[in-house]
Formats: sequence, C-alpha cells, structure tokens
Amino acid sequence: MESKEELRSSFTELLEDAPCGIVVTDPDGRLQYVNETLKRWLNLPTGSERPQRLPDLLTGPGKLFYETHLAPMLRLQGFAREISCSLKVTDGAPLPVLLSGVARRDAEGRPTRFDYTVFDARERRMYEDNLRTARRKADELAAIVRTSPNAILRVDAEGVIINWNAGAERLLGRSFDAVQGLCVQDLIRFADQPDWFPRAVASCTGARESVFETMDDKGQHFEITVVPIEEQEIGFKRNFSIILRDITDRKKAEFRLKVAMNEMKHRIKNTLTVVGGIAKQTLPAEHRPLFIGRLQAMSKAHDILASEDQKTADLMDLLTLTAEEAGGGARFRISGVSATLPSKQATSLSMALHELTTNALKYGALSEPDGYVEVTCEPLDQGEGLLRLMWQERDGPPVVAPTHKGFGSKMIHTVLRSDLGGEVEVDYRPEGLCCVVTFRPEEEGG
Repeated sequence: MESKEELRSSFTELLEDAPCGIVVTDPDGRLQYVNETLKRWLNLPTGSERPQRLPDLLTGPGKLFYETHLAPMLRLQGFAREISCSLKVTDGAPLPVLLSGVARRDAEGRPTRFDYTVFDARERRMYEDNLRTARRKADELAAIVRTSPNAILRVDAEGVIINWNAGAERLLGRSFDAVQGLCVQDLIRFADQPDWFPRAVASCTGARESVFETMDDKGQHFEITVVPIEEQEIGFKRNFSIILRDITDRKKAEFRLKVAMNEMKHRIKNTLTVVGGIAKQTLPAEHRPLFIGRLQAMSKAHDILASEDQKTADLMDLLTLTAEEAGGGARFRISGVSATLPSKQATSLSMALHELTTNALKYGALSEPDGYVEVTCEPLDQGEGLLRLMWQERDGPPVVAPTHKGFGSKMIHTVLRSDLGGEVEVDYRPEGLCCVVTFRPEEEGG
C-alpha cells in the first residue's frame, strides 16, 4: 500500500501532467497555480515577466468576457462551464480553449479561490469552422436551387419523387403535395421516350450524368439532366437529381435561324450563278475558264460551310473536294492530320487549292496521265498549334521556274499570308512543284 508521501507525489504528477490545463486563482483573479501542461501550451515566461492574473492570459475579447461575465458568474452561481475563448501564446498564435471554473467557498460562503480546467479546443474550433463553411455553402446552394427557373427534382432509384423546387411547380403546374410519392415517369411523359428515366439511370455509370433533349405531347421542348447523388451511406440505394430546362424558345430560335441560313445559302448560290453568267458574257474567252473555276471553288467552299449551319470546315473535306475537282482520288494521295478551320481560312485555302489544281492540270503533274499530287498535313513540334500543309507534284513534266509571277501565284501568296496568317514557300523542283503552307488554325470566331 502506498504511503501518504507517495500518494501526494502521484497526485502532484497527475495535476502537472494532466491532459488539460489547470489554473487556480484567488477571488480577484490573481494566479495561484498553473500546471505544467498549460505552461507548455502557452510557452509562459518565468520570473517577473510571468502573467499575474488570469485575464492576462486571455486575448482581448476573452479578457472583456472575464471581467463582465465569467468572474461575476462564479461569484453568484459558483460555476461556469465550457466558455469558449482564446489564450495568448508567447511567440505563437492564440490557442482556442474551453474554460470551465468552480468557486471554492469558506464556511460562511465567501469565495476563497476559483479552480479552472482548460481544454485545447483547436480541433473543435476547426470542426465548427468547417461546419459553418459547409452550412454556408449548403445555404447558398439551397438558394440557387430554390430560385432556379429550371425544375429540379430529387427522386429515388425507382423514380419516386422525394422533393422538388419552386421551379418544378411553375414548369409542371402541380404542387409538391399533389405529386409526392408519384413516379416521375408517370408525371413527366414523353411520347418518343416513354421509358426515359430507367434509360437515363442505366447510362449514369459511376458519377456520370445523362443529358438528352426531348419534346412532350404539347410541343414543349426540354433538356433533361439526370445525375446520381453520391452522398448516400453504404448500403442505401442511390437517389438521383433531375433537372428539366424548358428549351422551347431556343428550339424555335434555332429553327428560325436554320430557315434564314437556308434562305441565305440559296441567295448566295443564285448570286454566284448570276456573277458567273455575267462573266461568261463579258470576259474574253481566254479568261472565262479561270474566273469561272475560281468562282466555283468559292461556291463549293461555301457549300461545306453552309451545310448544317456550320461556321467551320474540316481541312480534309476541303482536300477531298479538291481531289474530286481534279478527276478523283486516284490523282491525289492525301495523308496526315485534319484540322477545323473557320470560314475565312476555309474559303481562302479553298481558293488557293483551286489555283494549285488548275496549274497542275494545265502545266504540272495532273497534265500527264500518270501524274499525281501528294498532299500531307503534319503538326510541327514547336508546341504552338502550327500545321504544315505540303503540296508535292509527282511524275509530271519537268518543271521550270517562271520568269515572273502570274496572277494566280500572287493570289496564293497574298491570300494565304493575310487570311491564314501563315508562311508560303513555293519551290519549282525539276521533279514537280512543291508548295508548303505553314499556318495556325484559328479558333471559331477568332
């Protein structure tokens, strides 16, 4: 059995090394005892620099609370529990703590000392901050959902409606109380996709969403997004979020735009035809084929750009069109990568390819039965999005460099440099003309 001295020593060790701070003050807050744990937490100095009163350990707000609430509370009711405050740390950031106190009294009920326990609340403060942040984000998200003009529903794995927002009531014309417990597929029906919900769920693999457009029997167009909600506990069936956007106005605008584009396409074709007719009647006979050919190249480039309301054209489509103009794919060997070109670049390149084809048919490789053209398109290694398009004629008559540049050659250099923003190199090699165009495809609208 331990002696009194051993028990006293054990009790002292318990106080000094307790997992919490322990402080004893007199009724006026003067420090009588601070255990080693709290000294270590606060890096308390020794000697004359050591704090003399408990309020000296507290930050500004805590000091004010001590004087106005904590000390009076201990005197009146005899205890205070888990007061959240912060203590000063020498050469460190304030330490969040929970401070509890109890008053000790003499036989006549007068306070003789106040005993305090101090618990490190950093993890709790961090947890509370995270909760407040999560709550704020949840409130913001709830406000977005609440005020969204789109219908937003929460359903279970079978499609039973669990909740929805005010946008759903406006869009579907039903109150939530009237539809709660119904299957969403029975409420929102589409003749072309009667089983739209299970099909959408089947395509939601993992966290992937399912998005599709459809129309109801009233002629309203909708864009529907089905997204799995991944916040369920293990073992629970997944819920799904369904977002319905009324895109009827957008579809009507797209239809009007398509009609306008078709009308514009028709008028442009008519205009080019009229210009061609005027040229045939006005230009000298020797200049007509060249001008008409250029006009046809512009027309065919326009066909590519105008199809399906496109604002861009595929480079390989332009090359294939060029090959067809020259008598078919047997005369061309096309390889390499493709690129998407905006209308200005596509039109300019189409005209340049037409000039090269015309020259090849008249003077170059395509003027011979066995002659052909190699066209390659390769990305350069500079990492700047540059492409190199090379036109190389093979098995044609010997090539001799011209003594002066004709209109077609000048047009190729001028148009490609200005509209493609590229560099053009023409090499009149004896075995066949070689034209290299280096350019960067622009972004749509660039």
